Amino acid sequence: METLKILVVSQKGGVGKSTLSANLSIWFSEKAFKNTVLLDLDPHGSSSTWIDEARSSDVVTEHCVLDDFDARRWLIDCRNRVRRYTSKVEVLVCDLTWTAAMDPEILYEFDLVVVPTSVSLIELSATTRFIETIGWVFDSKSGIPPTLLLCPSRVSDAELATDPFTQRDFSVPFMLLPPIYNDESVRQLFKKQFVFDDVRSSAAQSYGRCAQAIQQAGIIHKQSTNAVKVKFADRRCLDTHNTKLSRYMAEKSNTRIAGQKLTTDRPVFTGKKTDSKSTENPSKLTKILESVIGPK
Repeated sequence: METLKILVVSQKGGVGKSTLSANLSIWFSEKAFKNTVLLDLDPHGSSSTWIDEARSSDVVTEHCVLDDFDARRWLIDCRNRVRRYTSKVEVLVCDLTWTAAMDPEILYEFDLVVVPTSVSLIELSATTRFIETIGWVFDSKSGIPPTLLLCPSRVSDAELATDPFTQRDFSVPFMLLPPIYNDESVRQLFKKQFVFDDVRSSAAQSYGRCAQAIQQAGIIHKQSTNAVKVKFADRRCLDTHNTKLSRYMAEKSNTRIAGQKLTTDRPVFTGKKTDSKSTENPSKLTKILESVIGPK
């Protein structure tokens, strides 16, 4: 079973991230008829609480708050949570509030990265800076990067009339989703029902168009990735990836074990050129990689 993995992420609250995560999960389950799981990594757990306490649905939820004090540990734990559902469900929606301590390499685990944003000058500037911090992931020359989707959220026609996205320079290419219009009635649905329960409402139509576009983007992404076969080992280059995990691996792999003689002539890659006379112990490096990368 092929799993479409969608990350809904933002750096701050108030942009409708959890509302989109909860209702997007419901749409995939009840409108697209997909076996769907919502993995809620937001500390507040709003999206999973919404689904759990509203009317019954077939969406499976998991709320888990991972400690981001240690970036390497957080990356491994988060990756394992995501991979637990890979090939077991058709759609995985992950709700995440981003912090500076998190490692952008986790984005490689997803097919689509959805960033909700309002279009005010302040909010759009913050979104631009956020994308710049994770932009290297989408420009990666090794591996298959996810597709970045920007979602204008809680906006009005008057705000969109200024064409705010074409007036800014974004560091990476992205797909612009249909806007989700500001509707105060949606907030009243929390833990009671979902926006699609009233199919005639403007909110249902707005969220429905957005969900359909996300589904279509997922189809396009899957078609593109299926045409390219990349080994997992090829996705990470210690000397080019500017991540906390890679820096940790590079530092560890450069550590020498004094007085221990190698039994192989094959050079070990440590982020710089080496020769057979000056190399890391292969068994030691293997243990380091296994402890950092974790199981596939």
